[in-house]
Amino acid sequence: MFIYTKHVIEKIDTLGIDKREVENAIKRGMKWKESNSKKWHAQMAGIEVVFMKQGKNIFIITAYFAGRSK
Repeated sequence: MFIYTKHVIEKIDTLGIDKREVENAIKRGMKWKESNSKKWHAQMAGIEVVFMKQGKNIFIITAYFAGRSK
């Protein structure tokens, strides 16, 4: 189950990124984990997503266009 923080909802709304694009990046994109952190990154089709896993839940922290400032 995908759980969106208030921050990411505001961010994707501002940038015009669809929730399907965010979820597809997590499901199908290239993923890597930050060292010494529980945060994961996923990137696909020019979108980067930062998220954390907790059991079957995925907490989406933020999303932005890859290569741009967070």
